[in-house]
Amino acid sequence: MLRAQTALDREHESTAEARNKGHILLLGSSVVERGVDDSYLDSSLAQHGLLYYTTNAGAGGFFAKANLVMFRAMLERGLHPARVIYGIFLQELNGKSAIHSNLSDEDTSSIKLKQKSLWNVIRYGPAALSPMLDGSGIHIYLFAYNNAFRDVHDPNFFQRLSFGENLFEKDSSYVMNPDYLRDLEEIYQLCKERNIPFSFFNAPVRPKVVSLADLPYLHRQEAYHAVEQFALNENIPIWNFDKPGAFENEDFLDTYHLSPNGARKLTEMLSNKITDWQRGLIEQDVTSPSPYSRGAEVQDSLVRSVFHF
Repeated sequence: MLRAQTALDREHESTAEARNKGHILLLGSSVVERGVDDSYLDSSLAQHGLLYYTTNAGAGGFFAKANLVMFRAMLERGLHPARVIYGIFLQELNGKSAIHSNLSDEDTSSIKLKQKSLWNVIRYGPAALSPMLDGSGIHIYLFAYNNAFRDVHDPNFFQRLSFGENLFEKDSSYVMNPDYLRDLEEIYQLCKERNIPFSFFNAPVRPKVVSLADLPYLHRQEAYHAVEQFALNENIPIWNFDKPGAFENEDFLDTYHLSPNGARKLTEMLSNKITDWQRGLIEQDVTSPSPYSRGAEVQDSLVRSVFHF
């Protein structure tokens, strides 16, 4: 809700100031929230001569279903983005992932976001406050309040304590859940109905491998294939930033989340892709479908694990 309100506020401010700029909306999970510096992206796009401003509406701990609800609510409240970009997390479609925070309702069309008001707190009781009062919820609010790691390049002990630590799974089990893909497809359909250009990008994963049991290094192709095939079928741009050599270990805070310097690097890459997209290029940079790709990843994982690089 906080991210949705921020996007609405930015567009309202831009309209009030009569800026002749289009609004680029970024959606996704924490890999987008922490992986794209929207202020830096604005500056980079301006250097390319593009009249856009961007809002990073990525929401830590949430995937496509929650993004779908928030995006629909933003559109209903008058949001008019010029372009929408969704950052894909490696575990975006993994039904075995323990970090999916999905809404229980299969049909989210009836879900409405309530306005932040005293009346709603009285009317809905503890449910209206619970997202702020439970441990995981208050962590998200603190994270947003501190603007995450994007501005804090060297967090001290107390800042790390408030931000929390990000744990990732070391379990190579992976089951593709088609429901998660349908949520992504529905976000795209909302854009298509309104003639809003839409694109995907694959968020990078840290090159360093701690264990062969690490899920990311065994399921790249399996994880990305369904989204890539959907993008190919619909002629949607998809940009793969999860490439060997694109990022160093030092660009990451953990397996998935970029450091401030890593986020600047991804933001610059994203700016270049948007510039090409503005010129009419529908780039579909997909991962290799080679049957030997998994074996190569395992071999690479073994080498990196033995030599610790």
